[in-house]
Amino acid sequence: MSRILVIGMGKSGKAAYHLLKIKGDDPVGCDTNSNLLKTLQEEGLKVAESPQVELFDQVVLSPGIPPTNTWYLEAKKLGKEILGEAELGLRELALCSPRPKIVGITGTNGKTTVTLLIEHILKESGISAIALGNVGTPFTEYCLHPAPGEIVVAELSSYQLETLTSKVLDVGVVLNITPDHLDRYPSMEEYAAAKSMIQNCMRQESTLYVNAEVLREFGYLFKDKHRTFGSLSGAFLWTDKHVIKQLERVEFLLPQVYTQRGIHDSENVLAAWAVCKELGVEKEAFLNALETFKKPAHRIEFVKEIAGVFYFDDSKGTNIDATIKAVSAMTGSVILIAGGVDKGASYKIWKEKFAGKVRMIFAIGEAAEKIKQELLPDINVHVVSSLEAAVKEAGKCARLGESVLLSPGCASFDMFRDYAHRGEEFKRCVQKE
Repeated sequence: MSRILVIGMGKSGKAAYHLLKIKGDDPVGCDTNSNLLKTLQEEGLKVAESPQVELFDQVVLSPGIPPTNTWYLEAKKLGKEILGEAELGLRELALCSPRPKIVGITGTNGKTTVTLLIEHILKESGISAIALGNVGTPFTEYCLHPAPGEIVVAELSSYQLETLTSKVLDVGVVLNITPDHLDRYPSMEEYAAAKSMIQNCMRQESTLYVNAEVLREFGYLFKDKHRTFGSLSGAFLWTDKHVIKQLERVEFLLPQVYTQRGIHDSENVLAAWAVCKELGVEKEAFLNALETFKKPAHRIEFVKEIAGVFYFDDSKGTNIDATIKAVSAMTGSVILIAGGVDKGASYKIWKEKFAGKVRMIFAIGEAAEKIKQELLPDINVHVVSSLEAAVKEAGKCARLGESVLLSPGCASFDMFRDYAHRGEEFKRCVQKE
């Protein structure tokens, strides 16, 4: 029986604790949230507010635990074996008989959409599949009751990849790498390096797809064999928003709705096709399933038209590039609502990308003043006190045919529980107009 310290007792940490217990280990949970620990203790879990790390054989990290965490640093100093929750769960799944096929999806933007799209297409094609990981259900929770033969589609964040080392992936995808989490990573190079760690998890006969744009900027990080995809015509799989091609051969035409959206939507479909094709899905089945897929909420989601003004909720746009993509997907000029918790990147690139497109920005939250300072006088920026005030002011000055877009480019934790809470509040404010 191993004594194992679980650092971070949120949803993933709690699931890891229960898996370890079932495996016959002796887990102890710790967390900086003393109220959470008290609740867990009342539920019968063994917890410690100030654990003595030296007394444990192994350490398991929840995905959100930063590398500056005191207990994590102590474990590294002592040379303890450290597993991420994803590593623990995927390592366990790889031991199942029959061993499930595992797909890994990472990137800055679009991970959840692509993960859920692949799950949907596989299911609609008669293939048992489940989306796990950063998308919502922890790997270790699924391990408690795995379904034999089910394909696991794993959404993997950079945090999870930092501690994922086992070669368990049958297909992998790197969607994109753009500025994000620079409050955690000292540089873009270190953030990109964390994303590139997915290549260390590929099985010998597996296929890793990497967006050609990623290779153009960070190709030096990718050492092993891989296939390219994206909107660059030299890629192995590529799209121009109208067709999907493998090299110069047309695979199929994209549904008309995708020709009217931003290129990121087409690239998401392309990534899903790359994976589904590897898993034996035929073109007709893929296209039929694509027709019935609904994007998850808060991703450039149309909310309402009021007096000829269109309101869109892109609360999941939590970084600079996501906001650029959302703006580019809009028809006509845009009034943008942005701001929240700054993630360390500069907003200055918005000057160039929003030229002739964004007429005005209403900035909210902690990042509001920084947004204003970096964008004035090129873009008209108004700082307002709340999301409700932003919606009200945007509605007053919006012109016929314009779009009011919530795409914050920031985290939500200064004013909301999470991005979903922020999106729901936006919808509520719009409905009041």
